[in-house]
Amino acid sequence: MNQNHYSRLLSLGALVGALMIAGAAQAQSNVYPITVSASVVASAAPGQIIMDIFNGAGHGNFGWLTWNGDTTEAALITSLTGAGNVSTYINPDTSNNEQLAVGDWVLSKQRVSNSINVRNALDNLEDSEIMLPVWDQVRGSGTTLAYHISGFAKVQIKGYRLPGQSRVTVLFLGVFDNPSGDNGGGNDGGPGV
Repeated sequence: MNQNHYSRLLSLGALVGALMIAGAAQAQSNVYPITVSASVVASAAPGQIIMDIFNGAGHGNFGWLTWNGDTTEAALITSLTGAGNVSTYINPDTSNNEQLAVGDWVLSKQRVSNSINVRNALDNLEDSEIMLPVWDQVRGSGTTLAYHISGFAKVQIKGYRLPGQSRVTVLFLGVFDNPSGDNGGGNDGGPGV
């Protein structure tokens, strides 16, 4: 094999690798830090309205997540804005695991965040198809409360009431094994949790 041909193969390999990494980042770019219980979506059918997905576990928990342990409201707003920032995820058990996947644990953000900036971020997400982590187990309490991720729910936010009722209403579109919304085998998006 001549040197020129070898160089082209290396360049092609680097390009394919970069595209795969970009695709993985794109697949996770629309995951937002709102968790939903597997029990809520297990009996839901695609196209169904779920009146309240917020059912966090533990006293004072609302269902917000923190990708990297930063529990400030500013971090939550950043995670809810634009394409989100799930790329900042750090597994609380394994710091070298920085890509959210089924089987990972994610720390919670305690208390309801109800500032105008949080409400504006939610307003901007309304009617967009977004992915939310689905949890099936919890551990810890307070600042160590964490959710075990069993899937990803594709939803459209249809409304919310943060003060008082503290709920988020969504149009449920399906549960998937990964944040790209693809179950790899043509699954129709039915509950896979």
